[in-house]
Amino acid sequence: MKPLITLCTILLSAQVHSVNLKQFPNEQQVYRPNVDVGFDQYRTKSLKGSNKVALTYDDGPHETRTPKLLDLLKSENVKATFFVLTQNITDKTLPIIERILDEGHILASHDHDHENNNHEEESEFKEELYKSVLLLEQLKAKYGSSQISSYYRFPYGAYGSNKFYHHFNTMKEVSNELYGENCINFAFWDIDTSDWVPTITAQQISDNIMAHVKGGTAYKHKVKRTIFGNTKYKMVKYKIKYPFGGGVALMHDIHERSIEASEIFIRDAKKNGISIVPLNEIKEFSYANKSCILK
Repeated sequence: MKPLITLCTILLSAQVHSVNLKQFPNEQQVYRPNVDVGFDQYRTKSLKGSNKVALTYDDGPHETRTPKLLDLLKSENVKATFFVLTQNITDKTLPIIERILDEGHILASHDHDHENNNHEEESEFKEELYKSVLLLEQLKAKYGSSQISSYYRFPYGAYGSNKFYHHFNTMKEVSNELYGENCINFAFWDIDTSDWVPTITAQQISDNIMAHVKGGTAYKHKVKRTIFGNTKYKMVKYKIKYPFGGGVALMHDIHERSIEASEIFIRDAKKNGISIVPLNEIKEFSYANKSCILK
């Protein structure tokens, strides 16, 4: 009997591991507010030690900086994911959305208005999630994209701490209403570049990604309050001795320094044997067995 028990244990373990490799909310789980929280458990485990990085950009589309970033990515033949705020999609930025899709990048939702989802009533979160995901699907259809992807990134990475409901349960409801299956795939990050800090430089942003892949010097910010209550940031060096070896990098296409940092990192990645991969080619974010067509 012992070999049989061992085999069953191995098979069960493999099944659990397979489930854990998916970022989709688990269909069999009812998530508990203030209990099922945090995102360390959702690190991109398949990229550990892989020398692979996925570049992701939040908060666009920006009228001038996103096109500049797209020019860079095109010239370097690099694909990225753009987590857009759908309130930023206007007549002026629609051509940018068309470029994102035409040039093979992934179009994803970063909410409608970047409000902290933990501060929203369930009805508000549900309405905005539905509206945001539906709009992006309609734009994919408008511009002839066959891209199967419905990624969502919580503003501030904030979810699950609302007192009365859990966001993952609502995501499953919205997904079933839109697609008839579990298709909204939440995406956190493994590498926070801190590119949003006003005092960080483009080189430091790039170094933050490189240090998480190869080890070495990275930078984090410290907050200093002035006597007048203003906030100032100071960048502080630290060493990463045991790097994750890959991961999903968080940046923002609304900052000039982030565009410059992307150029520096892409150049250095090629020199150091680091592959830049699209989000949908990573195990945790695969749509391989899903159709995800709007009902």
